[in-house]
Amino acid sequence: MINREISNKILTVGCEYRHPKGGVAQVMYNYEQYVFLVFKCVVNSGGTNKLQKLFKAVTGWCNMAYKLCTDKRIKIVHIHTASYNSFKRSAYFVQLAQWYGKKVVLHIHGGGFKEYYATNPQWIASILNRCDAIITLSESWKEFYQSVTEGVDIYIVENIVALPVEKVIKKQNNKFHLLFLGLVDKQKGIFDLLDVLYEHINEFQGKVILHIGGNGQIDELKNQIEQYKIDELVAYEGFVSGAKKTDLLLGCDAFILPSYVEGLPVSILEAMSYGKPILATRVGGIPEIVKQYENGILFQPGDKEEIYKTLKTLVTDSKLRGNMGRESKRKAESYLPQNVTSSLMKVYKNLFTEL
Repeated sequence: MINREISNKILTVGCEYRHPKGGVAQVMYNYEQYVFLVFKCVVNSGGTNKLQKLFKAVTGWCNMAYKLCTDKRIKIVHIHTASYNSFKRSAYFVQLAQWYGKKVVLHIHGGGFKEYYATNPQWIASILNRCDAIITLSESWKEFYQSVTEGVDIYIVENIVALPVEKVIKKQNNKFHLLFLGLVDKQKGIFDLLDVLYEHINEFQGKVILHIGGNGQIDELKNQIEQYKIDELVAYEGFVSGAKKTDLLLGCDAFILPSYVEGLPVSILEAMSYGKPILATRVGGIPEIVKQYENGILFQPGDKEEIYKTLKTLVTDSKLRGNMGRESKRKAESYLPQNVTSSLMKVYKNLFTEL
């Protein structure tokens, strides 16, 4: 962990993370648990409606100003952000940190930033160029941020995953258990997966169970499962965390994420840490962590025929599943707390030398 002296010099800014539901919140939660001995944090987003979100942003800004006024130990402000409204909100916190003469680290998560950048490149570039360092999640994203900034240090710091729980789960049947964890919406490709199961229902009936964990478009999900009459093939688990999430990761035979847009998904890294083969799309940083037929199989977003062939391959080849699972576990070591902490310390140390 980062020791107390250095931890006291870092102020983290980001979304509500105490009860994470994946994404940035999960990364921040893991930072508090495994990276920082002292985790100084200002929450700048949260809530379920516009008024609550505005209140969080305003109180977060005021809280940050107070901390920077009263805690002279703080030298670096580390801001976690994403695209669109998240970035617009973060811009005010970047400016506030600069007003107080602090070094600014902008940690950009998620996919879709290229599309967002195209909406207002001049203003977005001006905010990026005000930062002292930008943290991104993969080599492809690093190249993008280097192309739109001048003189800003760009670092890759992998998303962090918690140490996997070691215990034995006895399978209740001989079916192939496929796991999806994430936001239930069309961008995540989950409805494409339901289409595939429906189109090949006779082949997969009695052989495959898809476990879905997450929140989002749940009514639409349940309606499609009912309409397709694939309730024996699909188990909606609700939003999962803690022991239930652990049991699903331990008990599944493979993990799938057929997304259209991604950064470097924590859900894939978690599944890898549990030694699971990964079925995923060639988007964002995924091809940098999932290598074709080494620890998983990649396909194009929305290509249902490829999804079918990929699923069929893993269902029928247990030897391939075993080899991929072992390789996933090996690759996941780079994303465990001690390695991520080391990468993060390099960013901070370089900034400390400039103070």
